[in-house]
Amino acid sequence: MRLITRYLLSSFLGPLFVCLIAFNAIFIIFDLFGRLSRFLEAGAGFVLGLRYYAGIMSMYSHWFVPASCLLATLYTMWRLSHHSELTAMRASGISFQRLTVPFFVVSVCLSLLIVINSEWIAPELSTWSERFKEAEFQKGVVSQQQELQYLEFPDSFGEGVSQSWVIDSADPSSESGMANLSGPVKVTRIEQSHNIWRIRASEAEFLDGAWWLTTPVKIDFGNQGEEAEPVSALVSRRRMPLLTATPRDMLLDQREWELFPLLDMFQYLRNRQVDDPGKWYAFYYRLSAPWACVVITIFAIPAGITTGRKSVIKGVIMALAAFFSFYAVTLVLQFMGHHGICPPLAAALIPNVLYLFVGLLMYRRLT
Repeated sequence: MRLITRYLLSSFLGPLFVCLIAFNAIFIIFDLFGRLSRFLEAGAGFVLGLRYYAGIMSMYSHWFVPASCLLATLYTMWRLSHHSELTAMRASGISFQRLTVPFFVVSVCLSLLIVINSEWIAPELSTWSERFKEAEFQKGVVSQQQELQYLEFPDSFGEGVSQSWVIDSADPSSESGMANLSGPVKVTRIEQSHNIWRIRASEAEFLDGAWWLTTPVKIDFGNQGEEAEPVSALVSRRRMPLLTATPRDMLLDQREWELFPLLDMFQYLRNRQVDDPGKWYAFYYRLSAPWACVVITIFAIPAGITTGRKSVIKGVIMALAAFFSFYAVTLVLQFMGHHGICPPLAAALIPNVLYLFVGLLMYRRLT
């Protein structure tokens, strides 16, 4: 790695980490004002508190990381320009594009980290944090099993047909917890709002792609909804291919929509033909949000150089204006996308497209 590249990276990564730490610390401090007494009363301890805030912060990483990238890029480019370091570098024969490569590489890496976090880390971690908060920060309550109800997608069977699950005891904190259901477990097949049959079991376990029920009993319903004589299985444990729900389906049913992985979001929207603009906006925003780091970097590089040529006060004001304007536009369009005022796809993409367009124009003028 060339000396100039190492210098640019060190100049940029320092402010970036400071901004990341500052945003997270400010959020945690303000949140602790209202929760510290409850933490102490519950005796949660430092480790559980750290895990709780790790889950909360992972849910907001798509806001904090681009914001940190914006401020760090603005500050770094302002400082390099203000002290004429960029002029000296370009005078030595290094092109402007070559000088900005380290910033783009870091922004792409940050975008990929946001994708990894939102797909594989935040869903589990944030769900645990939400359950921990609902349990009043009592450690043992988080892993406790609870009664659940689940209605399987009607599209799995046909129009007007569904399966309703009533689970007496399950652990919705993980997929493995949902694969072991303590009874009684009750599954009812419903066609055109009428019960067709019902299966009761003392326990249910998902193995090798199918549900195995312990001591299952089947009850058929007549045309008038009357129950026929219960029929017990000849064996104490039986495989039930009629039950098509999976532990993952049930797990996702207990989660907030924003915590669905992208593939599960897409399958849900496609299978159920959802027309809720709020859900569609969340899907499109998940696709576009991580790349805000790259877009903001393209905008912030020339903006930082421009502010570096002005006084410190003007530079700070322009930096703050750029910071708040991006998120103001994002929040306004988020509201419009959720309420169908603006098409969800357009609402999710406009902030990135707008700043990318302005940033490219400014960047081109400097090259």
